[in-house]
Amino acid sequence: MKNLKLITASLMLALSFQSISQISLNGGTGFVKGFTVPKPFFGFHGGIELPRSNDETFYGRIGYYFPQKEDLVSTAYVTAVDLNTTPSVLSVNYVTKTNYFTIEGGTRRYLGNDYDNGFSLYGGTNAMLVFNTVKRDYEKYDVTLQYQWQPNYETSPSEQDKGNVLSLAVGLQGGLKYTVPATGTFYFDINGQYAIFGKANNVTASNTNLYSQLFFTFNFGFRKDLY
Repeated sequence: MKNLKLITASLMLALSFQSISQISLNGGTGFVKGFTVPKPFFGFHGGIELPRSNDETFYGRIGYYFPQKEDLVSTAYVTAVDLNTTPSVLSVNYVTKTNYFTIEGGTRRYLGNDYDNGFSLYGGTNAMLVFNTVKRDYEKYDVTLQYQWQPNYETSPSEQDKGNVLSLAVGLQGGLKYTVPATGTFYFDINGQYAIFGKANNVTASNTNLYSQLFFTFNFGFRKDLY
């Protein structure tokens, strides 16, 4: 988490030193869809955009996409905290859930009208840091549905209930926007991303079926230009 805060702060600090007369703030909703993953991840995003010229900009965006659960049900053993508890061991079902947190930045080129005028198409390249949190979601009762295991039982130290995946992805973006004078800009864009690097910190994270090296983000939102 400290590294995440440092990366975010560094990005914002770098942007603040740009010699510009205009900056835009944006926010909206959207979803992530892995190429090999059947479930989309819905969430929200927010960011900034800095014009380099009338038709070229630099942008930065942060997104959070809520966890999805896997369909596969797994089983783990839990052991009684008190050795006098009967039974001393229970079997508990769980499913693994995964979320997405993204930090992206890149350039955009506007075709048609300018960045802050009327209807335009836009596209460009970007890079993205992706943080996936993978967590086990245990059932409240054991497999027989007779015993509520918490807080009288605990998982084994060898059971890794939570893990993380860190990825670096590169990709392309395409979208369209419409600027309403004196109001703001509505936009929709699609990213195609490919993770050139991905590292899981433990077995739980590496075994998730909700991670895909190739994925897409679909974003819809509103942008407000600040002068």
